Formats: sequence, C-alpha cells, structure tokens
Amino acid sequence: MVVVRSIERHLHLISVSPSGHPLKDVNLKEVNGEITFAAMVPMQVYNTLQVPEERERLTHIRHLIIGGGAIDASLEKELQALPGNIAIWSTYGMTETLSHIALRRINGAEASEWYQPFDSVKISQTEEGCLVIDAPLVCAETLVTNDIVEIESYIYNKVEKNEVMEKLRFRIKGRKDNVICSGGIKIQIEEVEALLKPHLEKPFMLAKKKDEKFGEIAVLLTEDEDLKKVEATIRRLLSG
Repeated sequence: MVVVRSIERHLHLISVSPSGHPLKDVNLKEVNGEITFAAMVPMQVYNTLQVPEERERLTHIRHLIIGGGAIDASLEKELQALPGNIAIWSTYGMTETLSHIALRRINGAEASEWYQPFDSVKISQTEEGCLVIDAPLVCAETLVTNDIVEIESYIYNKVEKNEVMEKLRFRIKGRKDNVICSGGIKIQIEEVEALLKPHLEKPFMLAKKKDEKFGEIAVLLTEDEDLKKVEATIRRLLSG
C-alpha cells in the first residue's frame, strides 16, 4: 500500500524492515528533517512512544495514518498531546475495500470520534445497525460489515470548490461478531476455543479486554485453579 501511494504521489520512499519499531533506524537528516507520510498499526505507535528518540522522530511526520486495529483511549490521549505539526488520522477499512474508505482526525482542532467517508463512498445501515459500504472505486459489490455504527448527517464545506453540502459520517459502537482485533491481527473467538477445548479439562471461555498497546487482547476465563498448567497448555498450542 505504501509503495503504491509513494508511486502515485511521487514521494521518496523510505524502506524499513517490518518491525514493532518502524522509526528505530530512520535518519531524518536524509529527508530534510521531515517525513511527509507514514502508516502504522496501533502497536507500532505505542512502541514508538516508549522510546524517546523514536518519539521525537514521530513528531516530524506531517501526516500519520493508524489502521489495522482499534486505538486505545489512553493511546489516543497521548497522541493528542504530541507537540509539532503532525496530523494524526485513524483509518477505517478492510481487506475487501483494498484500503481505508474513511478517516477521522485524532489530534488538533479537527479531532473527532466520527469517521468521514471519502467522496466516492456511500454508507448506510442494516436493520441490526451494521455498517453497509458502497465504494465502487475499490469494491465491486456493496459490503455489509459486522461493525455496529451510529450514522449522522453533517454539513461539509469544500473550500477549494466553494461548495457546501450535506454528507453522512459514522462512529463505531461495537461488533456483531466475536472477533478480537489485537495489534492488527484478527482473532476469531470460536476458532481458538475449538482448538483449546480438547486440551483443557475444566470449563472455560475466551473474551476480550481493551489494551493500551494492542487495542484489544484475548482473555481466558476458566474454572481450573491450576493456572500455571492452563497457561503452559495455551502456550504449547498457540505459540507460533
């Protein structure tokens, strides 16, 4: 995605190895002290903020988009307090839409909990309140998601064309299914429970919990009092 964006916008691409610390070895002097655009998942942003040198480099990014998972409230608050002219955006999208189809600003005067779809994207809801996406430029079919949303209309002022129009935006209220999105990785609760069931003797269930670093984490609730044995079994089955 970043390569395509760089080609399309004629940007100088900085190549780094996939890592939890994408800014670890970035030399700002090579790019005149500023990075025009960067894309990260919440875990990478969290890790970057823990290291003073990487945190400083983060403030020299002009536009940062964060996608691939939920952004924890405490992480969002920390991002809002960053100095500099960095504009930070949360993206909404999925594999089926090829890339994000809506943005919301995290910091600055335009910060909002509402996602604003792109001009070519239309949104609606199912009877259950799930988001429906019509994005003909990137997805041939109308896409029904499992995200429960609230939709409202707002007045949009397109300054460059001196146009005022009414548009729709949405905010996420929850999910219809049982997917845990942890550090950009989707964990299906039923699949993990099915894998563990033959190996855990006592009744158990898998749930999720909000997490500052990963957005969400999986939590196992069990009636077994031998937690060390349970943990060892889980690590053996799920490692790698």
